[in-house]
Amino acid sequence: MTYTKSKVKYKISIIGDSISTYIGFNPYDYPVYYKDDRAYDNEIESVDDTWWKQVIDNVGGELCVNNSYSGSLVAGNYESSACSAERCSMLHTSDVTPDIILIYIGTNDRGFEVNVGIESPNDTQNFYGAYRAMLRQLKTNYPAAKIICATLLMGKLKDTVDLAYDRFMREDNRYNEAIRLAVKEESCLLADIARSDERYETLDYCHPTKCGHKLIADLWGKALKILL
Repeated sequence: MTYTKSKVKYKISIIGDSISTYIGFNPYDYPVYYKDDRAYDNEIESVDDTWWKQVIDNVGGELCVNNSYSGSLVAGNYESSACSAERCSMLHTSDVTPDIILIYIGTNDRGFEVNVGIESPNDTQNFYGAYRAMLRQLKTNYPAAKIICATLLMGKLKDTVDLAYDRFMREDNRYNEAIRLAVKEESCLLADIARSDERYETLDYCHPTKCGHKLIADLWGKALKILL
């Protein structure tokens, strides 16, 4: 497909956590990580430095809704949980529904060691059951949208090698395996960016710097070339 700047190919919505927030681009009552000093410290000068804005621009898209909530999990029975009815029904505007839904969430579930629960596919207190519930609701609410889920990357400290921390925070692949299985079982699309074994740059092992966002965007871009 040929992209022309005069025509928007896709309306794209996002489901994410703090990694995908940016001041002024999330629902008004959602907590946002990338604002003020945090944006400055991470060299995020504008929304154009975020991974998702780069991805949207690179595929010739336009943002529909960025439903990213700082600190949120996939699992649980909270309104902030990505599996909640509230979040799964807030991916459209009054007159526009998404053509594509990009999902990059689960870092907090992994960080808080939420039970993965592969053996309990209907239990939304577990990561796997919650991820499947999220996908089922999204398919019901937005049947025409392509739902694309990414596996989770690990962060690394900028300009630092901390072998003790790396051993402590070694990648727990159980969550990515749960994402892969949930995507397969719910017949959605997978951007398996974790297969790259890349680590994005951070100041805190979690939130990408400008350079980290660029890496995430590039990996998403490679995946979308195949999926779209």
